[in-house]
Amino acid sequence: MGQKLIHIYDAIAKEGSLKAKMDLAVKTKIPSTKAATEADTPENIAEFRKAFKLITGKECPIH
Repeated sequence: MGQKLIHIYDAIAKEGSLKAKMDLAVKTKIPSTKAATEADTPENIAEFRKAFKLITGKECPIH
């Protein structure tokens, strides 16, 4: 559960800063501490990928 969501958090940490991770949590309503227990549903992944692009301006490397 949540492996892709955790990988997206890792990817945004490499792209940005702590603020980027906080922005991801706010936009997705799933904090990094809860990402491991959330399901990797297509909806969750799509929401994380959309937020990643809004925050970084880049495509999310995790599909």
